[in-house]
Amino acid sequence: MDDVLVSEKLVKKFGGVVALDGVDVEVRSGEVAVLLGPNGSGKSTFLKISAGVVEPTSGRLLVFGREPYRDVEVRGRTSYMPQDAGLYSSLTGFENYLFYAAMQEVDRGRALEILEMVKDELELDEWFFKRKVGTYSGGMKRKTSLAVALGSDPDLLILDEPTTGLDPASRRVFWRLIERLKRTGKTVVLATHLFEDAEYLADSIVVMYRGRVVARGSPEELKRKTGYRYAVDVELSSEPSKALIEKLKLPGTKMIPSGGFRLTIIGNSIDFVSEVEERLRSVRVVSFSMRRLSLGDAYFLFTGVRLE
Repeated sequence: MDDVLVSEKLVKKFGGVVALDGVDVEVRSGEVAVLLGPNGSGKSTFLKISAGVVEPTSGRLLVFGREPYRDVEVRGRTSYMPQDAGLYSSLTGFENYLFYAAMQEVDRGRALEILEMVKDELELDEWFFKRKVGTYSGGMKRKTSLAVALGSDPDLLILDEPTTGLDPASRRVFWRLIERLKRTGKTVVLATHLFEDAEYLADSIVVMYRGRVVARGSPEELKRKTGYRYAVDVELSSEPSKALIEKLKLPGTKMIPSGGFRLTIIGNSIDFVSEVEERLRSVRVVSFSMRRLSLGDAYFLFTGVRLE
């Protein structure tokens, strides 16, 4: 497969703030690539450069072999859904859709064909056609914004936090549609801070923190790269003392702070679980459970911070 998007030593500065610091990314044709990180990690800036909205300070980014911030023609093959909906509140969702399709020089008949294909998937009901966007809920705006992004039938879809603020049912609507787009050969670059989205959708994940790429790979590859396989989640009846925390630091394990009265201890062998149980006998334990290492655990191990 060919590369659809490639960045090389990409740097973007806003005054004295470095938003991107030497970012190298490759996105293959037909894959869903996820940029994973908190606000301020550089995800949105990277997507804006990819969409041609912002120019880099140095380095370069190529989409289909061209720089989108300099080449208007290549931008015709991409579509960008920003984190803020980017919709006109005085228009209906349908009117927004037609307006943006016309801006992309999409024939009205073709735009209506595309809308017919996606309206049921996105659950675009009467509200989309008759109510002004200013009256929409957050979920309605996200669905409308995605419909607008699909109106030009792009080869590359760039989505910034598409499911933020959505309920679980609405998030699954987005998941199913993105899966279908992938099956039709579309390429998707998606930024999120939600581990569940990344785990479910990603062929490849780019872990970002403070403007840099700190790790990359599939969800399972990222977990393997940590060197750990299992985790024990413990909830205590009171805040753990420093002495207890020291007592639970077993050889070959690592502790992840979970906040409050909770602790997470990770290890590579399942054998450490019984030892943790033994060392907790002197305190009151509310809950104790073992699981496989999560993508959230891996993010902490790569960055040293918890991403909620």
